[in-house]
Amino acid sequence: MHIVSRLLEIATWLFAVAGGVAVFLLAMVTIVAVAWRYILNDPIFGIEDLSVALLIVVAAASVAVGAGTGSHVNADIGSKFVGPRTRAVLDAIMRILTVGIIGLASYALVAKACGPERACITNNLNIVHRPFYYLLSASMAVYAASEVLKLFTGETSDPESDPLEIVD
Repeated sequence: MHIVSRLLEIATWLFAVAGGVAVFLLAMVTIVAVAWRYILNDPIFGIEDLSVALLIVVAAASVAVGAGTGSHVNADIGSKFVGPRTRAVLDAIMRILTVGIIGLASYALVAKACGPERACITNNLNIVHRPFYYLLSASMAVYAASEVLKLFTGETSDPESDPLEIVD
């Protein structure tokens, strides 16, 4: 389990770096596009395609980094009504469902995303979508793997250990 955990940490770090670079580039693209529009009174051709591609990288990085750091939102609506044993079973069920849904989405991004015509390109610059689908799929695979690891290590979402939990 330690090797899997370490590999997930490395994948999370790589996604964090890619996401950080994409956010920086997106900010630069936005600044240049706005300045170009106001100074020259003419938009840059294809800038929207570039922005969308960078946003996809940011979204993919967000999924993986959120999974690696435990930053995904979960709603705890039943822990006051059930005991710790029932809560552990419910956590396991939710993790299994999460892995199934995220695994299906990851598979669909690789196998079915472009449809039968396989013509997935942006409108202006003809940037191919497929590598971005693979990146999103990889980030969802990291999320699913982190949930599987938590399932096997028995990690639960315990409100007593959550420093951000609102106390009544």
